[in-house]
Amino acid sequence: MHRHPDLVPLSREHHAPLRLGKHLVAGRGQDELARMRPALLAHFRDEERELLPLLEGRGEHLLAQRLKAEHAALEALIDAVLQGERLAETGRALIEHVRFEERELFPRVEVFLEQAVS
Repeated sequence: MHRHPDLVPLSREHHAPLRLGKHLVAGRGQDELARMRPALLAHFRDEERELLPLLEGRGEHLLAQRLKAEHAALEALIDAVLQGERLAETGRALIEHVRFEERELFPRVEVFLEQAVS
């Protein structure tokens, strides 16, 4: 999938969480999640720092709220997995979140990025 250059790094970082999500759905991946937790949380912060101002500035408050809410929910689920709970639920949520970003959020942001250049 072709991405705007400003979104390529964030998009590339989605491959590992998709794989992790599949492992969690299958009932494994707790150790993998423990190792990936710092990178996942940093990714969430990067997205919020880079995308929320753009979304809010363009009046996309619902998308901005959804992004923040899903990140907060995923952080809670990650903590649950580290306690040995909710692996499959967390895996499904992680996969769905990445799909939301790739299929809905990023295409909308790309429109704004292209408009900024024009």
